Amino acid sequence: MRKTSQTEDKKMLSTKKLVDLGLVISLLLLATLIARVTLYSTVTARAQLTQETLARLESNLSLAMKYIGCKERTSGTDCWQFFYQVCPTDWLLYNGKCYFFSQNTLTWDGSRSECLTSQADLLIINDQMEQLFISNKTKNESLWIGLTDRDQEGVWKWVKGLSLQSEAFWGCNQPDNSDNSGNAEDCATVGSITYCGGASSRWNDARCEKKYKFICEKEAEDRKMDFPT
Repeated sequence: MRKTSQTEDKKMLSTKKLVDLGLVISLLLLATLIARVTLYSTVTARAQLTQETLARLESNLSLAMKYIGCKERTSGTDCWQFFYQVCPTDWLLYNGKCYFFSQNTLTWDGSRSECLTSQADLLIINDQMEQLFISNKTKNESLWIGLTDRDQEGVWKWVKGLSLQSEAFWGCNQPDNSDNSGNAEDCATVGSITYCGGASSRWNDARCEKKYKFICEKEAEDRKMDFPT
């Protein structure tokens, strides 16, 4: 009887050891699983973080290239996000330039001197859009612009020695280099021409000594040029 009891005790001890061993193995397997899950989560999170970092770097690079293009004036799109442009008081802003329409009258040379004192110059009209902008402001009067042929008769040049391109906006039969006094007309105005087919805001040649109002022009000032973060 004693021997049977000892045998049963041994069996129970052996069973307990197996249970304990199973428990240890289960705990080890659980710990391994948790470690693997944690490792997977960490790797996934790092991979996602890396992708987000790369995407942010690519976005910043694209933004930097666009910023450089705007600052160097090689790009005209979306530049508003980097800076805005301003003009002095009483000047009009249009397409990156500032325009001043005088209220006093001066000779062509006097007008240019007045513009130069404001770090500007007499108006240079570059294209049809600018001509239309000016025409809308000069429908009922003539104003000096920075165009003359005083250096060589018939060869019209803008101030600063810039050549007149093929796109010109002379009025009908202009320039004609003559007025009622017989003096040469070597300086140009823009504005109302009330002959030859009705009124229009075009160019006309006039004596440089005559007094007209005038238009000054200069580049607009850039503000807020800090690179966005």
